[in-house]
Amino acid sequence: MSLKKDLAKEIRLLEDEIKELEIKRTRSLAALMESLISRKDPEETEMQFFRQYTAEIDVKREKLGEITEQLKKIV
Repeated sequence: MSLKKDLAKEIRLLEDEIKELEIKRTRSLAALMESLISRKDPEETEMQFFRQYTAEIDVKREKLGEITEQLKKIV
């Protein structure tokens, strides 16, 4: 396969992974918000999940930006 096709495929995969992580992060965010609204201490696991998903999204977005730049140079 050509480099252009490989990069385009990797971009699609990263975008899909980011979407999945954002859905998971939204669930954690909802649980955290419910805790705040209910004036309860949020569960530590929910805070950890939220932080983990956010960190993974940031890493994947950075990689997505790098790959997009590589693709722009080729095209």
